[in-house]
Formats: sequence, structure tokens, C-alpha cells
Amino acid sequence: MDETEETKCDVFKAEKESVNKSSLDGKESTDTSKKSLQSIRDQLQKLHDSDASAQDRYQESNELYSELIDYIARATDADANDIQICANLFEEVMLQVPPESDSKERILFTRKVFFTSLNLLCKPEMYTYLNDNQQTIIAQAKFYELVICALLSIATSIVDEVSFIKTDTASRKYINLFCAMCKWVERNVHEATAICTEEVDDSSLASCILSFFWNLTDSTVVVPWLVDAGLPKMVLEWLKVVTLSSAAAQQSFSIIHNISRHDDGADELNKFDGLHILQNIQNDYEEQLSDKSDLLISMATAHLSTVEEIRSNNKRKNRILNQLLQMTIDAAQEDDYREGDGFHVSEPLTVFVKLFVDDHSLEYVFNHAETEPQLTLSATIALFVDLLIAFQGPSAKNDYRKQLVITALLNILWSISFQDRYKTKLKQNEKLLEIIKTISLGNDEKTTHQYVSRSMESSRNASNGILHNLNVTSEKEENRIPNLPIASDTNKSKAMVMISYAHDNNEFCDKILTALKKDEDLFRIWIDRDHCSSSEDLWEKIARGIGEANLVICLLSQDYYNSRSCRKEFTFAFKRNKPIIPIYFGKPGDCDWLDIHIADRKYVRFTNDTKELNTTKVQEMLKTIEATISETNGQSLQPQRTKQHETPAQSQKENDKIQSTGFDKEKSPEEWTREDIRKWFHTHNVPDTLVKLFDFQSVNEINQYALKLQTDPKNEFLKYARRYAKTYADDELEEYIFDRFKNSLLKLPVVRREIMSLSTSSSSTPKSTACILL
Repeated sequence: MDETEETKCDVFKAEKESVNKSSLDGKESTDTSKKSLQSIRDQLQKLHDSDASAQDRYQESNELYSELIDYIARATDADANDIQICANLFEEVMLQVPPESDSKERILFTRKVFFTSLNLLCKPEMYTYLNDNQQTIIAQAKFYELVICALLSIATSIVDEVSFIKTDTASRKYINLFCAMCKWVERNVHEATAICTEEVDDSSLASCILSFFWNLTDSTVVVPWLVDAGLPKMVLEWLKVVTLSSAAAQQSFSIIHNISRHDDGADELNKFDGLHILQNIQNDYEEQLSDKSDLLISMATAHLSTVEEIRSNNKRKNRILNQLLQMTIDAAQEDDYREGDGFHVSEPLTVFVKLFVDDHSLEYVFNHAETEPQLTLSATIALFVDLLIAFQGPSAKNDYRKQLVITALLNILWSISFQDRYKTKLKQNEKLLEIIKTISLGNDEKTTHQYVSRSMESSRNASNGILHNLNVTSEKEENRIPNLPIASDTNKSKAMVMISYAHDNNEFCDKILTALKKDEDLFRIWIDRDHCSSSEDLWEKIARGIGEANLVICLLSQDYYNSRSCRKEFTFAFKRNKPIIPIYFGKPGDCDWLDIHIADRKYVRFTNDTKELNTTKVQEMLKTIEATISETNGQSLQPQRTKQHETPAQSQKENDKIQSTGFDKEKSPEEWTREDIRKWFHTHNVPDTLVKLFDFQSVNEINQYALKLQTDPKNEFLKYARRYAKTYADDELEEYIFDRFKNSLLKLPVVRREIMSLSTSSSSTPKSTACILL
């Protein structure tokens, strides 16, 4: 408490002491006060029964309730009934909003009611009571708690309809109030623990505050209010002392989940080890968690984890994906788009946006997810498409939640559109394409202020990305690209190098730029940050830059892998046969959509993230660029390929594994040992657990099994899935993992004398040098 608040507190104490020292001589004064309270009650009753407009009743009741709060300082036990009636009447009057659900009048009115409630809670008497109720006499304490609960009930009931704007989210007017509310709950929780109840009374002020925070954080745009108030840290602390099966714990899990949906909230939760706290609760106290609490934790951990961390726990990831798809199915069938537990359809969709940057997750949802009813591939795609069609319309312009659903769905469809086998299904829906075209031409600034997490692109960017992938409107744009100059003052005699990078990696990009400028006499540099000033669409400039570049440098990191925009840039360059030099830094991990296209390209890897780049690596990068430009100068630009022995192309990640495991690519398959076989499968990301299950002794055994697998792959999967589950308790063999093993056989070198031997027993055996079986 600061000095100002101490002064307010002293004044308030003096006022109460004056009331308590009243004598018989003050009886007339007390009667006057009683009459004043009676007057407040009568006027509220009159407003409640009035036919006046909601606006008129709102203004007058607001003033009366403020007078009621002022009166409490001199209230006695005899006033309890009247104060209760006043609070009830005020709550009913304030919630009598205009009936037109989409009217501008209702939108403005709900904002007024919500912020009036917060403003009344900020009155000095209320704020002082929340900060330290010990300074309030018992009779008045229960009155303050009563009127505060009424105000919180109003705000909680109406917050879902409040249309927040940019100035709201920037304001910090209510931070002190929220801090005081957090401290109230903290005291209540510790008091409950001290008397061994470990439970928060559902009817208490603490429960009202938790319910308010739960509903307020559901509006993701205002999560920074609660971050500044210290709520993320406090709610994690509360989980350490409350009973995990209690209502207070479920409210806390809901708050954490809502906070995690905002990047600032997720960062703050992780700052206080939120991810590990939640994972430990889920692992160690699973029997105490309700199904809803378990789901809330799973969704929160998905927001707090990196894509790589989610992929590392495959069994749990698949369970989450099943739950998310089921929630989406159930919510889509309801008029308010909320499933049975109250989750809005936007909640699972925002998690899908993050998970679908991983092609394995997308593949699982569309082909292997377990739901009721079980969806086909076409039905799953239709689920997302139909939701976009349902939500798109004029009413979405001023509705934050509708905008969030639309943005999430467009990002999901963008991820789907990168997959060649799903493109046709999207292109066949003319209504969908019309909607996407309209959004792609729209102005995001004209809609209600919308928060977009870093895992999502804006609606317009996502729409343009979909259209580009489907080749629906990109032809017109691409035809303009060669006709537009890149810059009017550049030296066209020099080769041009284009840099593709994730904006989260600006610091590393700055270092690379500094290093490249050492060779500015040999080439020009194109980077998007130099072309953001004009009104022309940035993607058009990027596409034009790639189109005229002699070479594209890709700064590869986990952020690059997770960016749909980066994927769009890389795909555009790759399809135009541009020479590409991958520059790795940090520990980017695996990336299936990228690795397969850069497997045989010369790369440079910066292994550390120090302030200065490794000088040797910088020289290697510059020499690689110069050599590539020399090779392509004056010739048609084809992808740069390194000379290799004639073996199937491996991803860069796989090449690293071959080198790191000592796999000898030149060794004849006839000479392969069991260890060579294990290393071969390892380079194709087949887990050792599956390889050990087969225990192949030679390449000949693998080829013989491959023929058997060709005959009945489904039965083979089921058979080995059972063996896998029996061998490795509490684990399961995923079908896509078995498919990875199956596909690795396609790339296996085959000994020619083995092929000849096999051909005598099967006239249909392929006669190539590769096992093309499936």
C-alpha cells in the first residue's frame, strides 16, 4: 500500500470510529441515515419497476448505488436487509439491456454497464476494503462484500458481450483494483489452508473474484491487464495449496488456460515455470482431476509448449488432438458454438493453428483421429470449411470472437492448402473461394481491434497464402512481377541475393546482413524490411524479389519452420528453381516440409548464438554464395545440387545423423551388419524400438519382408502394433510411424543378385535397383 492509500485508510478509520462512538444524542442522526437508506431502496425499486429506457435507468441506478456505497461507512446490523435488497435491485436493473442482440445500442450499453461496475469497484472505500478487510468493522465488512459481489456478478454476466477496443487494452486504469482482488483471493486461500479446509467457499467473495477473472480472461485481448496485476504468478501459487478436485482449482485451471492463449500470458506463465507445474499435476495427480480440468491443462500446456516439445510426447499429443477435434465437432452443432462443458469453438481452433505447423499433427487429425462420430477425410475438411462459411458475414466486423474464429480457420486452411492431396477438395468449393478472395482484398484495420497470437497470421495474409497455394489468383499477380522494377537505383549488373527469414530472428538476421555487406561489390541484397514503406502489398514485393534473385538464402530456425509465411516464401522460390543456400543456427530440430527439399544442397551451420558470428563459418558462407553465383551466372537458374553417390536423397537432418552415427554411405549393402541396418533406419527417423522389434540380420531379410509387407500392409501393421504394445508397456505404435518405416524400405539399396533370386519366385518383382513396393 502506498502513502496515498494509507491516508485514505486513516480517513476511513476515523469516519468509522466516529460512527461507532455515537450516543443516544446521535439517535436523531441515525434515524436520518436510516431514512436515507430507505430512500435509496425506494428509488431503486421504482427504477426496477419503471418502463423508462434502459439508458435512463442505468444512469440513475448508477448514482444511487454510489450513494449506497458511501452510506455503508455508517451502516449498522439493522441495515442488513435493506442493503441486501438494494444490491439485488441494482443488479437486476443494470442487467436489463436492450433486447436486440446485434444492435449498436446494445453494444454501447454493455460497455457502459461493464466499465461502470469497474469504476464503482475503484471507489476508495471498496479498494481499501479489498486491500485490508481487517480495518473494517464486522457489520460493514459483510455489507462491502455484498455490494462488491453484486458488482462482480454484473461484470461477469456481461463481459462476454463487451466489445473491447484498442484504447481499452492499452489502458492500465484498473491494474491496482485487479492487484487488490488477487491479494484478497491469496489471503482467502491461505486462511482456508491454515484451518485445514483447503477449500474456497463457493459463495464467498474470493469465489466471485475467481469467477470474474475466469470470464474476463476469456476475452484474450485484455489478458495483459491481468498479467500486469500479477495474476499468472498468483494463480500458479494457488494451485499448490487448493484441493485439485475443488471448484476453486477448476476455476484456476480455466484462468490459466485463458491466460495461456495470449502470448504475453504464456510468456509470463512460463517465466514462473507454469509448463512444468501443469505437467507435474497431470502426471502425479491424474486421479484427482476431473475430465474438464485434465482437458484444460492439456490445452494450456499446448499453448505453453513449443511445437518440438509437443511432438516429443507423441502419445499425449494424439490424445489432445482427439479431444480438440471432438470439441470442435460438438461446438459446431450448437447455436452458440459452445460444447457441453462451455468451451467456445474458438478455443480448440486456436490450438489447432499452433499444432498444424507440424505436418504430422495435421496428418493425424485428418486421417487417424478418434472421435464420435468418426469423421472421414472429406468430413474433417468440411468441418473447418463449413465453420468459416457460417462465421463469415457483416456481423463479424464488430465481434471479436467471430473475428478470432475466422482468423484461426483461415490459418488452419492455409496449413491444409500446403498439402497437395487436399488442394482439390478446397478448390472444388466455390463458396469457400469467394469468401477467401473477399477477405484477401479486405482491410484488417476496419474491423474491431483483434489480438492475433504469434502462431497466427492475419486474416488477409492467411487468405492470400491459401489462394497462392491453390493457384487461384496468384497467376495474375505473378504475371505482374517481372514487369515491376525491384528498385530504381540498384546496379543491375550485380547478382542479387534474397534473404528469407522469420521476423522473430531479427537479431541473427542483422548479423548475417553485416557479414554479407563485406561482399557488396559482388552482389546486391534484397530483404523485405527495406521495402515496407510503400502501400504496395508486401507479398507482391517479396515474390518479385524472389523472381529476380540469383540466389535465395534461408535462415533456418524453429521459428522459420513454424512460420506459414516463411513456408510460402520457400515454396515460391523452390518451384521457380532458385538456387537456395540453407543457413542453420541454434537447434532448429526437424522439419519434414523443408528437409526433403534441401537434402542435397550445400549448407552452412552456425552452432552457437553468441554475440559475434563464428569467423570461419562466415567465410564458409561467403565462399558458398560466391561459388553458387559463379555457377549460375549466365545460365538458366537450376537448383544447386552437391555431387553424391547414387543413393536416395536424404534431408539435411538425416545427413547430419548419418555423419554423427558414422554410417558409411559407400559401403556395399552385402557387407551391412546389424549395426549398419540400425543406422540406416535411424537416418530415416524410424525409432530404434521398432527396428529392434524386427531385428533384421541382413539386407536380404529386409527385402524378403518387404515383399510380404507389399501383400498385406494393413495386417502387418496390426500384427506389429500388438507386438509393440506387448513389448513396450504403456506405449502404442502409431500408424504413421509404421508408414515411415514402410516408406524407408523404398529408399533401401538392393543387392542385384538378391533381386535376381527373388525374381525367380515372383514374376512381378521389380527389376530396379530400389525396392519400389508400396
